[in-house]
Amino acid sequence: MRLFIALILSPALASAGVVYDVSIRPVDQSDIAPISPAAPSSAPVVTQYFVEDGKVRIGGPKAKTVYLFKDRTMYVIDNPSRSVHVLKHATLSQLAAHYADAVKQLESAVATAPPEERAEAERKAADMKVVSDRMRQTVPRDFRVTVRFESVDGRACRIWEEREKDEKRLELCVAPAATVAGGADILSGLKTLSQFRQGGSFALGIEFGLADWWPDFDLLGGVPLLIREYKYDSEVSETLLSEMRPGVPAGTQFDLPDGYQVQEGPDYTQWYVR
Repeated sequence: MRLFIALILSPALASAGVVYDVSIRPVDQSDIAPISPAAPSSAPVVTQYFVEDGKVRIGGPKAKTVYLFKDRTMYVIDNPSRSVHVLKHATLSQLAAHYADAVKQLESAVATAPPEERAEAERKAADMKVVSDRMRQTVPRDFRVTVRFESVDGRACRIWEEREKDEKRLELCVAPAATVAGGADILSGLKTLSQFRQGGSFALGIEFGLADWWPDFDLLGGVPLLIREYKYDSEVSETLLSEMRPGVPAGTQFDLPDGYQVQEGPDYTQWYVR
């Protein structure tokens, strides 16, 4: 019995993470004319994911750009230029604190601004406060389980629907984590990404806005193997999780590459408006 317990607790036998692929296929709705069955479908964009101990790497060895999420920090590794950007204020809580502090600074500036500059200072403070307040708002989402089942790569999964303001936005085919290779690690990685702004986009190719999406997403109780996104009652994209392989390859998957120039910033918000 002691030997059995020791084997269970042995670090060498602990979970070593998971590698999997995320394929995102856009569904072209630009042409309302009937599409020939022989017409080629839009090619999906396939990205390799690595997850271990809550750390997430998006992008395989040959990727030009790799995104690394660990220790509440986001790193953008640009292989062609051999550089790394360490993005500040990347998590939702950090971003909210950043905007709240900016509002305080602007409101203080209003009090000391010359009369001819006060109106402009008040406008800037009001605009920043609007953004800061948005960071604290949550979007009401309604997850509903259906009686529909499908199969993805031979794994049975059950369809959930996600609605926002009474409009269906997502269909998610969810499999119990225990039936998916590395399922617990995948969920851990999704939870990590949910801490970051645009975490839904990084995780599943889905925009959830500025609000944290994990509290609602956790209701699914499993791994979403297939996600269909809808707009105006029409499917616009399809995300597929596949090729799950337990065990992250040995190496430096979650380390910054040697010899690369490391740059602090720019600010996370500036990164996406360049």
